[in-house]
Amino acid sequence: MLKITLENGSAYEVLHETACYPSMSTTARSYLEIHMSADAMTLDEFYTLMTDSEATKKITLQNIDAEHPENDYTNIYADFTYPRSVGKKCVTKVGYATGEPIEETHLVAVLEQLTYVERQLAALGL
Repeated sequence: MLKITLENGSAYEVLHETACYPSMSTTARSYLEIHMSADAMTLDEFYTLMTDSEATKKITLQNIDAEHPENDYTNIYADFTYPRSVGKKCVTKVGYATGEPIEETHLVAVLEQLTYVERQLAALGL
């Protein structure tokens, strides 16, 4: 099970499609893509949660595997406060038993981290 905990202490179960994409550049933004089940909350609640820059200032992602505790890990993501997109998305997966495509609807938020230069300019008030 994957779980995120936001800066405000609220915790939610997320799907395994959740991933961080580092830019490896000082001029391009890194982004964090968060996937939740469509029935976890309403779209309005999800939008309000993911656009709250104070709540997304620090995001802790934990993998909790009761059967295999050696696979547990915790990642902390800081300053992913700029929402690029928040909404519902149709995701196609492959059913491993049959090999047929399976479509699911997810709540998806893409949160960007400002570049180093953007953070420095913001600190100067520009």
